[in-house]
Amino acid sequence: MTDSSCGKYKFGFVFGQASGHINPSLPIARTLVKQGHEVHYLTRTQMRKAVEDTGATFHSDLEWETELYGTREADVLGAFGALKSEFGIPDAGFAATLYKLRFVAIELMLPGLLRWLQAQSINAILYCPIVNPEAEFAAKALNLPSVSLLTLAGPGSITLTLETFLEECGDTPESLRREIAEFQPHREAAERLSKTFKMDFGTSEMALFKVLGKLGELDHDMAILVTTCEDLQDPMTPELKQEYERLGTRFESVGPLLDEEGAERCGGHTLGSAAQSETGANEDIVQRVRMARQAGRPTVLASMGTVVTGDNSTIGWRGRQCGPDGTPMGLSGKELCQAAWQGAFDAFGAD
Repeated sequence: MTDSSCGKYKFGFVFGQASGHINPSLPIARTLVKQGHEVHYLTRTQMRKAVEDTGATFHSDLEWETELYGTREADVLGAFGALKSEFGIPDAGFAATLYKLRFVAIELMLPGLLRWLQAQSINAILYCPIVNPEAEFAAKALNLPSVSLLTLAGPGSITLTLETFLEECGDTPESLRREIAEFQPHREAAERLSKTFKMDFGTSEMALFKVLGKLGELDHDMAILVTTCEDLQDPMTPELKQEYERLGTRFESVGPLLDEEGAERCGGHTLGSAAQSETGANEDIVQRVRMARQAGRPTVLASMGTVVTGDNSTIGWRGRQCGPDGTPMGLSGKELCQAAWQGAFDAFGAD
């Protein structure tokens, strides 16, 4: 085990296959490694090249979290596609799927995650609170210091995101809370987790909808790093702000956390191995921007992120949300991007 008395630590970074969520962690890992610490990532193989470019050590979540992935096909956010079929809700909407099966998935992920943390003798955890809520419970179970990395537009953005998902699926916070409470596999998983880890999992889940947009068990985190400056963050509702103040939750706005020039970055939000990194594509885009600026041409960044351009069947390039009857509806990721780009051309011109 690393001798922490000498000021050298082992950090466990827990991130999923959402490249926009893991990329801001890469310069943190690079800095820690340069300072002589060890950084171990638990993530997907698609992220390996970018992870190892920082000097960190890559570990596959599929290989460690065998209780979940051993017999199920992985998807971008875990194995929710397989779990939906397994638990009889194949037509459930995006939000309903995530929250009905959240504790079912966490129960299957925690044993492998705990084994990994102990096998690497991890001293502290950095994780994504959106994609990897299991890490916050693992940190509490092992009494490890933890920091979460929020890569959305501040804590207020969670409320807006949930409202959008619920509206598109024909749900309300009240109806989804009722669906979750009545879903027996959810209740049973919460009861088993509460008994095993001596935590009130049921209360944690319902708090999300009691104060819409509240993030899980962040009271254990030393801080929540937000990769958006304060001026650009979505405002919190008065109820959400009051709840975080009551809990003493500490948000630190750290900005975009840009890596050094030429660094490898995780690529598209896809299951395919072809999107491991996008260094070449990034350098080409940056070079074009530099040439435009040298020529005196203004540049506009219209980033649509990595989710809607990925291959997720619900929120990807060709994916659509499902309505209450299970029928795909609304804009695909492709149509959303094209509409946004057309708006940019209309506003700024095509020349």
